[in-house]
Amino acid sequence: MATFLFWNINGNNVIDDIVTACHDNSVDILILAECKISEVSLLEALNKGRRRTYLSPFNPSPKLSFFIRYPDDSVQLVYDSGGVSIRNIIPPVGLDVLLVAVHLPSKLHMKENEQAFQSARVSKAIEEAEASVGHENSLVIGDFNMNPFETGIVAADGFHAVMDKQIALKKARTVQGEKRKFFYNPMWSRLGDTSVGPAGTYYYSGGHVSYFWNTFDQVLLRPSLLQYFSTDQLTVLDSIDGKSLMSSRIIDASISDHLPVLLTLHIERGVRHAI
Repeated sequence: MATFLFWNINGNNVIDDIVTACHDNSVDILILAECKISEVSLLEALNKGRRRTYLSPFNPSPKLSFFIRYPDDSVQLVYDSGGVSIRNIIPPVGLDVLLVAVHLPSKLHMKENEQAFQSARVSKAIEEAEASVGHENSLVIGDFNMNPFETGIVAADGFHAVMDKQIALKKARTVQGEKRKFFYNPMWSRLGDTSVGPAGTYYYSGGHVSYFWNTFDQVLLRPSLLQYFSTDQLTVLDSIDGKSLMSSRIIDASISDHLPVLLTLHIERGVRHAI
């Protein structure tokens, strides 16, 4: 199996929390946004006393940082621009995965319609990357700065991410004569205080219209990955080794303003590779 952890750490020095989260959850691929921790320091902390060690593959992006427990040749750079980093992951055992890590522009800098246009550009980049690597086992993970119900996430020309797995398994639909592929968005089941875990991944109470809890940090899956996915292996972490990431029922800003998202895919059931 492959375990992914994404966390926008808001520039905070939370190296101990990152290391504990990775070790406790056997994280294979760690993706950080807004990370100011030096690569060397984090690798030293992650690898101290460990048989399976992390490395940091070549990464031209200043917006996203990657740390992996796979051999260096297991990661192929496909695309990197403007907070969108696409890597083809070729694990020693299991299915290839096209990993799309995102840290999309904040609502402080883009209006909703501008975010929708940005989503359309990212969607096109993903489809071009899928054609380049020859498969559609795509996982999009990161800080979208949009909720699951917003236009950029659900629109056919955007991510086209739906809440219903059976709809996603239809693979695509035709909109105005053009075939548009689906993503499945399991984060719909993480909205609100009756969901599993916290009510969202980011808390903001300003403005006349406020959702208070937002689910900006999300996971989207192409239909071909759904057979390797179980909803109980998608978690929004609100504590790490018993240490709460919350304060007074909202996110503890001294740690980060976002909560981390943890995902496991059982890709070892797929194709085996000889390394």
